[in-house]
Amino acid sequence: MFAQTLWKEKFFMGTRALHALTDAATSRWGKFVTIALWLVAVALFTVFAPQLADVYNNNTQQIPSSDASQVAQRLLLKEFPASRGAPAIVVFTDAHGLSDADRARARSVSDWLTSPAKPSGVGQVVSIFTVPQAAPQLVSQDGTTMTMIVQLTTAPTNGDAISAVVTAMRAQVATATSGSGLQGYVTGPAGIVADTITVFKGTDVTLLLATVGLVLVLLLVVYRSPLLPLLPIVAVGLVTLVADALLALAARGGLFSVSQQASSIATVLLFGAGTDYTIFIVSRYREELRRAEDKHLAMRTTMRAVGEAITSSAATVILALLTLLLATIGLYSSLGPTLAVSVAVMLVAGLTLVPALLTWLGRAAYWPFVPRYQPDYQAGDQPGAAASAEAHAPGFWGRLGVWTARHRVVALVGSVALLGVLALGNLGIARSYNFLTSFRATTDATAGYAVLQQRFPAGTLAPTTVLIQLHGVDANAYHHFAQVDAISAALARQPHVAEVQGPTRPLGQAPTTSPQALQAQIAALPDAIKQAIRAGQSPQPGGGPGGAPDPQLLAAIGAYAASVQYVSADSSTVQLSVIFDDDPYALPAINRINGLRDTTTQALAANGLGAGVATSATAALAGQTAQLADTQADDLRDTRLIVPTTLALVGIVLFLLLRSLIASLYLLAAVTLNFFAAIGVCSFIFQRVLGQDGVYYAIPLYTFIFLVALGADYTIFLMSRVREEARRRGLEAGMPVAVAHTGGVITSAGLILAGTFAVLTTTPLTLLYQFGVCVAVGVLLDTFIVRGLLIPSLALLLGRWNWWPGKLGSPTTPGEERQRTALP
Repeated sequence: MFAQTLWKEKFFMGTRALHALTDAATSRWGKFVTIALWLVAVALFTVFAPQLADVYNNNTQQIPSSDASQVAQRLLLKEFPASRGAPAIVVFTDAHGLSDADRARARSVSDWLTSPAKPSGVGQVVSIFTVPQAAPQLVSQDGTTMTMIVQLTTAPTNGDAISAVVTAMRAQVATATSGSGLQGYVTGPAGIVADTITVFKGTDVTLLLATVGLVLVLLLVVYRSPLLPLLPIVAVGLVTLVADALLALAARGGLFSVSQQASSIATVLLFGAGTDYTIFIVSRYREELRRAEDKHLAMRTTMRAVGEAITSSAATVILALLTLLLATIGLYSSLGPTLAVSVAVMLVAGLTLVPALLTWLGRAAYWPFVPRYQPDYQAGDQPGAAASAEAHAPGFWGRLGVWTARHRVVALVGSVALLGVLALGNLGIARSYNFLTSFRATTDATAGYAVLQQRFPAGTLAPTTVLIQLHGVDANAYHHFAQVDAISAALARQPHVAEVQGPTRPLGQAPTTSPQALQAQIAALPDAIKQAIRAGQSPQPGGGPGGAPDPQLLAAIGAYAASVQYVSADSSTVQLSVIFDDDPYALPAINRINGLRDTTTQALAANGLGAGVATSATAALAGQTAQLADTQADDLRDTRLIVPTTLALVGIVLFLLLRSLIASLYLLAAVTLNFFAAIGVCSFIFQRVLGQDGVYYAIPLYTFIFLVALGADYTIFLMSRVREEARRRGLEAGMPVAVAHTGGVITSAGLILAGTFAVLTTTPLTLLYQFGVCVAVGVLLDTFIVRGLLIPSLALLLGRWNWWPGKLGSPTTPGEERQRTALP
């Protein structure tokens, strides 16, 4: 009992503090002080804070450094420094076959890439002109397509630098192929990075203009007032400036990174949430202006009625977003704090700036439909007015509330059945990790890859690197060529492996000389020749009988020169390049990685390099496919942790506001069912109707966080009014009135929120497109089905158990509320 009393005292202390804040912000002089403080804050942040665009970090695909692929990547960079940058693949193709003129044009590009005029950041170039013996790998069998592998020295995380190099390469390729039938593309990992940066250019401005235009149009339709639609635009505009400045300062200070993608979502969320908060205040203020002649008293009563709901709603969203900090994938963890800071600033504005601006405008804000003071407006709002409930539940939502009260079982079963049917779309859902399908329009990288798929093994775009590191008394790869080739052969026999390249098979085919003979030839090479080859110099083999070079020596030099890119400088580590015959970014290839790891480990043991012998070896897999396999495992781990954590935190907020365990549980169940319905119907559309390869892997967790958090917004607003009306009239009569008074508001807010997220469909990335569609559909289902039918019918069926273990409380009247909040 003492703990319960103490908890209530702390809760009401928080409520009193909230009321004190909103009372001060909307008082006769407080409203001007509030507006001035916001303008000063905006001015200071604009002058002293860095620009958010200057501190963007778009490397959001990070996974934990302890993941197997990341450990392998560090080993790769240590033992093979030339692999440090992202590779670019230049593709030349002519449907009629590569002519001599085509080859000359391609040679001009190769010569430029190896000349002093090449862009800074271009490293080793492998083409038929720099490495003629690699022609079987670089030219398609039908003779129509040729590739060049350009290893960039720029760090893979430096997207802007990669984009600059790729842009210069594309310009040179365009110049070389101009006026001919030869087509040229720059693809590969570097090309994908460059295209990602290119498609995002101008996205922020386009997204902002589209969102502002949509909000203005929808608010004009809802309120039919020229002033009210400007209120959220002005408020969100000021909030955006403050939030962007805070985010830029946090990113500059190293607290967390901010990506352009997160910034785009933040823009949409701010307009959606900010407009929702404004609508809640504007709608309730309209009622109170009819009840109170003084606009300050009306706003004071308004904020005491909706301030707690707005605070709880924002707290729910913030807590849900902060659970993303528990994630190991950067795509999740970088999004959470960015959006949480934005919503927190919007909450402060919703409690201060928005009511201050609206109080300043007063009744004029609603022109030409000005709410006049009506002394008898509260007539019938007394306790015991249950008999006249229909009279106080006008309009469509009032009639729906009355119908739901009379047919609560039908409403409950029907709404659950509809959501359940939509949720069936989750059957057969496929998650996509494919970088190439992340672009909604064809880019240079995707067009080049399409040519590669037709003419070469699809895995050529991103081979998987198998690293074999020797340990023990004889950790020299050149002494173990037989074992290395046996391991290569074991990998080459695996399903969907097109070829394996390594020191004994640099062209991907089985060696024509036995590995033992090759090993002996290389062992006989003088150290001076080996060192010259390692240094990139032309060796001097000397003369054989009659002064001619020794053919065996030349063969050994060629074999060693071909092997050095696969054997580390200290000879302790070998890299094998495994090329799949299918898309290296697709699920079949990703799911193949664990089997490839097992095969490599078994092959080591079978060839005398297992654990516990004098010379042993360990294996690791690097490359983008291996990284995506780890991403898949991390995503599953993050989802299993974040989903229950989010539900627990949202449930706590609902319980603190409603003081009801029962209501909190069934409200959580409702928003969860709504999430499955939204993802189900959208997945069906994406995969079955639009023919996409699946739902981008981040979409389910993104959508869950937003639908649960934003759905709680409407839940809190509805249930707060239900409690208020139930105290006045009883639950049976109060529910239709609550639905009538909140239905239009929730509908307007839901349509605007869905519309703002639907604006994300204008962006060029599949992730944002799918995310916008899923959230928009989920919000609409939540607005019309969950809030309109499911929750009211369930609450009516539960009756007094809605408030367990708490109690509904004693009835209050609007007159008593106005007397309690009256201005001194």
